[in-house]
Amino acid sequence: MSTDTRPPFSLNPQSLVGLLVVAAGLLLTADNLGLVESGNILRFWPVGVLAVGIMMLQRAGDAPSRTWALFVIGVGGVWTLSRLFGFPVRLSMIFPVGLVMIGLVIIQRAMGLQRTADTSSQAISDFAFWGGVERRVRTSLFRRADVTAIMGGVQLDFREAAINGEAVIDLFILMGGVEIKVPPDWVVSNQVVAIMGGASDKSMGSADSKNRLTLRGFVLMGGVEVKA
Repeated sequence: MSTDTRPPFSLNPQSLVGLLVVAAGLLLTADNLGLVESGNILRFWPVGVLAVGIMMLQRAGDAPSRTWALFVIGVGGVWTLSRLFGFPVRLSMIFPVGLVMIGLVIIQRAMGLQRTADTSSQAISDFAFWGGVERRVRTSLFRRADVTAIMGGVQLDFREAAINGEAVIDLFILMGGVEIKVPPDWVVSNQVVAIMGGASDKSMGSADSKNRLTLRGFVLMGGVEVKA
């Protein structure tokens, strides 16, 4: 009897965005069929912004990422309340606050407020927004990772880690970059969808290696590099 070594599914930024897009498509389809009035539901789209902000905060790997996550939560929360209670929210009100957030992020990056962390966890999650995250993974049984980089960078070092069978990294990269360092006996399966971006695999593992790292996800105007 074989044992399934694939890691279980978990909700990550890619999954959340995908679920929101699918939900919107189903609502529009149902509207075309005359089953529901999609406009009454889709007018509460800021709830999706709020949900994304909360997930950003949970995965924020440094101070700049946390700052932007709180900003997104604030915008999503205020916009949701405006739809509930009927008061207007104009972009001219949000823009100055956004400038303040950009200034804070620039200051935080200039001060070097980013994280370099070691971990022995089997599952990790990192989020970088206008910032950088560096992580060394030293677990003897790595299974999965969720990595999101939006106008930021993430560096993952697995050279002191091990896997048993297959491990998966789910990626969502928008105008950012991810660098992954792997041991020489790991083989990498690249299943990333890249649009105006790329995924480069410079690992040294042989095709019949029992240690397989699978890369999945979406890259838009960004890049992924794997090297030994």
